[in-house]
Amino acid sequence: MRIFLSYRRSDSQDATARLADRLAALPGIKSVFLDVESIAAGEAFPVRLQSAMAEADVCLVLIGKDWLGQTDNGGNFRIAADGDFVRMEVAEALSLNKRVIPVLLGDAVMPNREQLPENLHPMLERNALFLRHMSFNQDVEILSDAILHNEAGGRLGKRRRLTLAGISARILAGLAMAIILLLVIGLISFAVSGGRSLETLLGGRAGLGLLVLAALGLCQALSFGMVRLPFRRG
Repeated sequence: MRIFLSYRRSDSQDATARLADRLAALPGIKSVFLDVESIAAGEAFPVRLQSAMAEADVCLVLIGKDWLGQTDNGGNFRIAADGDFVRMEVAEALSLNKRVIPVLLGDAVMPNREQLPENLHPMLERNALFLRHMSFNQDVEILSDAILHNEAGGRLGKRRRLTLAGISARILAGLAMAIILLLVIGLISFAVSGGRSLETLLGGRAGLGLLVLAALGLCQALSFGMVRLPFRRG
């Protein structure tokens, strides 16, 4: 599997480099093309990009908040310029019918048709995945599953097997999160209610037990990645 990373340096240079390192270490990945590392000094930039794209199996388009680029005097984004390398990369991938996966960074959202040149419109029909700082490891796992197993759903499809140690660590992490969550809820309710216990506020032990079970369930789901935060906005 050969992967081409398309990104705008002023938009997502650090996140792209971090992702490239993680993908390159995965079994089954033959190469990860990153322009600053994969193009030799003196080599023709457009020619090298075209050859790398021709060899690639998947093109990941990393989209941050400034992916469209700065606007010119006419109010047009840089992505609309004929000589924009990001536009050239994505257009080449689409024309070669490569598997193009938009990857939304942080709080970024997909651009709309009015913001893109016509030859990039097909990208808007591709299912996007996410890569966020707060859930970076989980998001990389979902992305790698989608790439290697050719499944748009990532975790909804084939998952990697967890080791016993990994399962135990996630269970303990979930328990720790649940304890912290319950303590926070208890302190807040104590302060707001003027010193009444959480059990009293919930109508007895049954209500308290339901809260504990709900907290445990939520935190275990977070720990195992069945629920992911933060939620997508917009």
